[in-house]
Parts: sequence; C-alpha cells; structure tokens
Amino acid sequence: MAQLFSLGDFAFMPKHHPRPAHDFTVDSFVWILDRERRISAAGFPPVPREILARRFWQFIRFLQQHGMTSRVVVSSIDEISEQTVLRNSDLTDAGFYFIQRFFGRWADRTRKDRGEQKEEAFLEKWYESFQIPDA
Repeated sequence: MAQLFSLGDFAFMPKHHPRPAHDFTVDSFVWILDRERRISAAGFPPVPREILARRFWQFIRFLQQHGMTSRVVVSSIDEISEQTVLRNSDLTDAGFYFIQRFFGRWADRTRKDRGEQKEEAFLEKWYESFQIPDA
C-alpha cells in the first residue's frame, strides 16, 4: 500500500481553518434540541431542557465575558429560546477560533455535565491554553 503522507508533512498543514467571510449559523438552541432528540431516540438518557438551555447560555455568556463576541447575543438565560442563534457575525476572530478549537469538546460534555461551576472551570481551563492562530 502506498503511503500518502509522511509524518513530516503534517507539520506544514494549517492547524486551523481560515475564518469564512460569509455569515452562517454556528449553533442555535433549536439545533441543540434537535441533536438531543436524536441522541435520546437512539437510546441514551435524555438531558433536561433546563440543562441544555443553561449550557447554551453558559457558553455564550463565557464568550461575551471574554470579549469574543461583537455584540451581546443574549443577556440572560431567560432569553434562550428556539429563536436564539449564535452566528459567525456575532463573533470576534478570537471567538471564532475559540469555537473552532473547543466547541466540539464543550458539546461532548453535555452528557457529562457536572453543574455550572464545574463546567465553567472547563471553559476557563481551555481559555487559559487558548492562543489565537496566525491569520
């Protein structure tokens, strides 16, 4: 079998994808609810809507508190609804790259949620290790 890449080739590959100029939805509460519905239908125990809303609010609030949004997306958990959307245009470059690097890990923690304070510690830990990639 032919070898397509050598390990040295990976050193020259970009460690991030460049930020697209066009606007798009990064995530939305309706998407979160739909993902949860599909995962629960597959036999996993359901995650309560209140936890899903808190996690979405917590992530957006974290981005806002650390200057990674270009506007206030929501100002309280009470504003989280099926119409709540996080868009590319809502993010600074730092926010876009933070999401690119850590959003999957955050989403993967949904079923492991240990409460707001412990989940906040994960975000803070990731933020401490975060560096904005060169453009």
